[in-house]
Amino acid sequence: MLRWLARTSKKEQSSTIAGERFRFASIRQDPLVAIIQRVLLAIGLLLVVTMITYIGRDGYVDAQGGDTPLTFIDSLYYATVTITTTGYGDIVPDTQTSRLVTTLVVTPLRVIFLILLVGTTLQVLADKSRIRFRRDRLEKKLRGHVVVCGFGVKGRAALDYMRNHEDDCAAIAIDTSEEALEAATAGITGISGSASDLEVLKAANVDLARTVIVAASTDEQSVLITLRVRELNKTVTVVASCREEQNVELLRRSGADEVIVSSSSAGRILGMAAEAPEAARVVNDLLTFGDGLDINERLILTDNEELLRNGHAETPIAVVRKDRILRPADEDCIPLQKGDLVIYISSTEETITRADVIR
Repeated sequence: MLRWLARTSKKEQSSTIAGERFRFASIRQDPLVAIIQRVLLAIGLLLVVTMITYIGRDGYVDAQGGDTPLTFIDSLYYATVTITTTGYGDIVPDTQTSRLVTTLVVTPLRVIFLILLVGTTLQVLADKSRIRFRRDRLEKKLRGHVVVCGFGVKGRAALDYMRNHEDDCAAIAIDTSEEALEAATAGITGISGSASDLEVLKAANVDLARTVIVAASTDEQSVLITLRVRELNKTVTVVASCREEQNVELLRRSGADEVIVSSSSAGRILGMAAEAPEAARVVNDLLTFGDGLDINERLILTDNEELLRNGHAETPIAVVRKDRILRPADEDCIPLQKGDLVIYISSTEETITRADVIR
């Protein structure tokens, strides 16, 4: 029994931590401005009740003032003790009209004033309930999604490319930067924290994800994140970036399916631009989806399919068969086998995504 309680407590604590890490798009307001607005509104309500009492002062009786009409100070005093529900009873409405005004006007203002006093607490409770509802709804639909570990320039660019291929791509971003999370809430849910933290990865439902993009700022973080991801999900596709080429093999041994060396890739394109600028322009065009030429892939569903499909303007450049990359001119390339991936270049107008081909 004690063990079960310990596990339950730990699970609830993890859920709370995870919930607090979620960041949804919201309208932010300066706390000082919010406080000033509440104070001014409270003062305004108090003055309204004061003026109502002072205008109808003939209908009120002061137990200690005799028949003397109420002064403005008396009206302010009555409004204060009434609207705060203190109610000493020394000044009371005496006529039918004043009692009707108190019932229909002053009492609703008193309720508004009380709501205003506890408004901050109610707002916090409402915000937490809303966030919890949205988090629970999000967790239910997070199946086969993309997790981006590090939502900097590389992470955003990678997700943008995937979303250009798949409009309804569900994704969640993990980052420690407030600026990055603000960018994440523009289109996806962000989780504040380090992607190397198991609790953060669990909050992102990594165990149910189909792809994890590791775009950390350092190679050391990329290795640790990859290890953590593999600890939670043995089959998820992990694509990682690294700065130094010497760390590629280390990331592969850590569990990354594909490793992209950002520094050397950019350097090669720079060198190409210096020696063969037109070739570099074509490479940049291929890397920009939806503009000019696009590079794509299609899955071969049956044996002996044609390398070129009739009616589609595409240029095959490679065939991926298991771990081998074959050129169309290689003898082993033809005939195509079930499970092969044909890598081809097409124009924007003729671009067909892999999902369209499979359907």
